[in-house]
Amino acid sequence: MRILIVDDEPRHLRGMVNLIGRLRPEDQVVAVQDGLSAMEMVKAHRPEAILTDIRMPGMDGLEFLERLKLEGIRTKVVMVSAYNLFEYAQKAVHYGAYDYLLKPVEIDQVADVLSRIDLLLTAEQRQRREEEEMQHRLKLASSAYLNRLMLSWLNGSASLAELAELDGYDWLRESGVAVYSELNSCQDSGVFIRALEQAWGRWGEAITIPLSGMTEDGSLAAVTLISLEALTGDKREEARSIARSLAADWAHTGQLTHGIGPECRSLREEAPRSYLAARTANSYNFYDFRQGLLFSDEIRFSSREAVPDWSKVYEALKMDDAALVLEACVEALCQLADGGHASPMLLKEQASLMLLQIRSEHQDILDKRAQQMLTGTATMLIRSCRSYPELVAHLGQALREAHLALTVSRQDQGESMIAECLSWIQQHMKEELTLERAAEHFHFNPSYFSTLIKNRTGKTFSEHVTAARMKRAKVLLAGEPLRIYEISLECGFQDTKYFCRVFKKYYGMSPKAYKHALSQRKREA
Repeated sequence: MRILIVDDEPRHLRGMVNLIGRLRPEDQVVAVQDGLSAMEMVKAHRPEAILTDIRMPGMDGLEFLERLKLEGIRTKVVMVSAYNLFEYAQKAVHYGAYDYLLKPVEIDQVADVLSRIDLLLTAEQRQRREEEEMQHRLKLASSAYLNRLMLSWLNGSASLAELAELDGYDWLRESGVAVYSELNSCQDSGVFIRALEQAWGRWGEAITIPLSGMTEDGSLAAVTLISLEALTGDKREEARSIARSLAADWAHTGQLTHGIGPECRSLREEAPRSYLAARTANSYNFYDFRQGLLFSDEIRFSSREAVPDWSKVYEALKMDDAALVLEACVEALCQLADGGHASPMLLKEQASLMLLQIRSEHQDILDKRAQQMLTGTATMLIRSCRSYPELVAHLGQALREAHLALTVSRQDQGESMIAECLSWIQQHMKEELTLERAAEHFHFNPSYFSTLIKNRTGKTFSEHVTAARMKRAKVLLAGEPLRIYEISLECGFQDTKYFCRVFKKYYGMSPKAYKHALSQRKREA
């Protein structure tokens, strides 16, 4: 694999080059110090993976990523930054970054991201070979050639000669619509295409064109061009009836959904636009209440704020109740969904960013497994999910595991801190000990610190201080020949009378009586 490293800091640049050289000695690694040089290197050598810093002179990492996108250069870009800012991660994902790593980068993180890129490149190479074989077979048969011709036209990539060839199909001059259909699992694509064409043929004269290869999530897709005089209310109800019948026929195979584009006065002129609108409409079948069929003019684009408020989720992760985390997540997601009018892609992007934000904020305390789980859910599972309930399920599973990992980590830290606190009390009992002083010493909020000690030990901070002082008082009364006021001072009490009252309340007798009882027992012994 060809890898390009971009970083304006020579030390970081050398470190990353040496690290990748040790991890993957068979790879070709090239390094440059700014975005402009990187752009030239990309055009000349076409690296398959790029690890770039964000803050750089001349052209920063985000501008570099945007230039790659504008120039149509599809390479896997991993942003590497010392800035743990949500805005940077959001922009990086928006511009098409493959992943986002924070400095200092761990060896395992680099190894993991390069391994995933390697697997993805292998899969893409395999897909390209399959597409090339498909194109070769299309040329061997006239019907297959027509399909390819139609797809080039619908996707806007047909040549002038191909467009001229389409003029020979008289039925394309008629009015009609485009129907985009997607099935999430199918073993025999030929049977599926014939079933679509036959079913939609009851609606109007139809031709169904399979889309080459599979969609990103492994679904089979096709577009059906149907000649219609007008998309009336009766025709819409008829379409819904056809969709229900098809869904029932293919329920044993998988979920079948459809999107229907706007009317075309001439299929030859307007079908590509109708096809793209049909694809967009079908994406909104992500929401189950759509029942598998949606007309493009039924979409009401959301006016809600595009960035959801995940603050309640982040706060709930700090608490002990995992149910609160899921409740906060569903509430934020529901607000963003806006009754099913928000773009499903927007929901997926924001959900992925939320998980990546959790990973970044807690990377110091999350174990490797939890970090990998959050990354895998954000970059693979969420992007491939086909429905709103599936998205909620993936988020719920990821947040439950993250909450458990954070809770275990906090408990481990809490146990250690409690032991240190009790030792600190023993060492400083002669001084004025307050909850606020102890909380400040151990870098905690006083209220949280008090609750933590009480929950873990069953005693308050003050009770621990009193217990330590009373235990010390008994030792001094039994041993050294000190006066009561001297023992009081040794145990942190400036007021001897108050010391005597606390001792009597704690042991049921005054210090003087306790000392006298000890002397009596010694004489009797």
